[in-house]
Amino acid sequence: MLRYKLIRNLLLLSLALAIALPAYEFLFVHPAYQQLITSETEKEAVRYASYMVRTLGLENRIFTQATLPDNLLDRLRPVSRDTQLIKLRIFSASGEIIFSTKPEEVGTINTRDYFRETVAEGQVYSKVVRKDSQTAEGDTTQVDIVETYVPFLADDVFGGAFEVYYDVTQSVDQVRTLSIRSHLAIVLMSCGFLVAIFIALYRAHASFRERDAAELALQQAYEDLEQKVVERTRELQNANTLLTEQINERVQTQQALTAALEDIRVDRGKLSAILRSVPDGVIVADNRLQVLHINAAAETILETSMEQVLGASIATLSRHVDFGKEVAERLNRDDVPQPFDIELPCGTHETCVYQVRLSQFMPETAAPSGIVMLIRDVTREREIEQMKSAFLGMAAHELNTPLTTIIGYTELLTGAETAREFTSAQIDEFLQMIHAKALALGRLVDDLLDISRVESGRPLPLNYHQFDLNRKAREVVSRFEAKTREHTFDVVLPSGEASICADRERIDQVLDHLICNAVKYSPGGGRISVFLKRQDKGYRIVVGDEGIGMNKEEVAHLFDRFYRADSSDTAVPGVGLGMSLVRHIVRAHNGEIQVSSQPGRGTKVTIILPEVPVANSSGPAGSTD
Repeated sequence: MLRYKLIRNLLLLSLALAIALPAYEFLFVHPAYQQLITSETEKEAVRYASYMVRTLGLENRIFTQATLPDNLLDRLRPVSRDTQLIKLRIFSASGEIIFSTKPEEVGTINTRDYFRETVAEGQVYSKVVRKDSQTAEGDTTQVDIVETYVPFLADDVFGGAFEVYYDVTQSVDQVRTLSIRSHLAIVLMSCGFLVAIFIALYRAHASFRERDAAELALQQAYEDLEQKVVERTRELQNANTLLTEQINERVQTQQALTAALEDIRVDRGKLSAILRSVPDGVIVADNRLQVLHINAAAETILETSMEQVLGASIATLSRHVDFGKEVAERLNRDDVPQPFDIELPCGTHETCVYQVRLSQFMPETAAPSGIVMLIRDVTREREIEQMKSAFLGMAAHELNTPLTTIIGYTELLTGAETAREFTSAQIDEFLQMIHAKALALGRLVDDLLDISRVESGRPLPLNYHQFDLNRKAREVVSRFEAKTREHTFDVVLPSGEASICADRERIDQVLDHLICNAVKYSPGGGRISVFLKRQDKGYRIVVGDEGIGMNKEEVAHLFDRFYRADSSDTAVPGVGLGMSLVRHIVRAHNGEIQVSSQPGRGTKVTIILPEVPVANSSGPAGSTD
């Protein structure tokens, strides 16, 4: 089979591709994942240290025991809740440990070269320490960590440093698992590709062999015929018999050729079937950018047909996009043409975004003989990218607002001159405001952590208790009645005690989100109704408002992460996580949630919760109240 040059070259090319793809993934992609973990962890450590310096009031100051606040442990308690933060230490400018989460290390002086030559010079120093390896200070770790020293300057002089030990075991394991899976998938795909190529080449080899045999037989037949005519001119009968035999042989040879051509036609049909079955659009053009083939998916995307564009320039494929200009620019500019996005009208959207990838093919010569265009629908990916960008802006705003208030009031209270100007009542008011903003910030962070936990496949932790749902509803409503005077609350509760076994804090979180949304999206005031009714082995909770309402499309996306019906600059503040989290909490309790809304007439949210946990609920039943 390898004596045919074309088959040999195709087989060698296939083997090279099958080896190159897994090698590229192992040599480049996996190390890039590892480097990304280290870089992101180092950034996270710098943010931790910067946050703690601002929180402790150590900006532009030389770190000493005297500069550290007395209630340092209390201030660092929110940070210490991070389970991935293994150890935190504060160094003075001389390298002495003036604070450590391990008190026995306080007073130790770091004399290592990296501390004097790197950290003391104002540069961040990080070291990735694998499990059962030694840290920069000679300690053996039981997990994969990133050890980061973050220096701080006071008037361009080294003032001290923070050291953060951050556990990246889970991230390393996830990257390792992802790499193993992707490597296995690539290997399997490569093996499948090799098998398919080998089968195709084997069939092509059989066709070539049959053709050569047929040609050889035909040539031999002609030679035999001439020889017998010369030698047996007088033996007409025998000559006729022999001639008949030769004719039969020729017929058989022709049949063999016909069968070989049929095999080639079948192979071409299979190739066409493969192109038709590809979900992405595929367009093949020659080196003059004239269309040679277009599959069914591309016909649908471009609203055209093979008959209309066959042999025409790719510039005529669509009236909305000049493919000729776009392709020519990339072929002339890059050795490897880069993909580009286009917008085309489609059925479900006003426009859909498609990504166009180009590749040149060279069958037998070094010069390119044409191009292949692959058109893939990336509308959803682009929408997700825009949604994530919008979320980052909203999250930054929502996090910055309480932080600004907390920082402002703490600067007033800690200022040497301004602190004496406030009365004790004003100081109490400031502290209450700081506490309230810190709680709001904590709730936002908890929501983000809950959403992250659910999206990563882990269940929400539930702590079941027996409590009165009536009383819980009154508590939540009372909180909002104290905040607003523009709204009236219509609360209908069943008589007696509405006993339920559920996670009390999570149910409080659900009611708080629902009533908060009802208030926020009723900017003109109005009636907020809270209805609670006992039904078959559970309770029905209905929260309604007379606010701005939503259309059907907005309701369909209500439970999407980061989705907000009004995302303009004048919209109600929020990051779009509330209703997504509410649905996860309700489902974790094996409950149901429904939403009905009309623009300008308000929204009604209905929740059905079981009275007692069912068998597949997460978490055991807790204490009874």
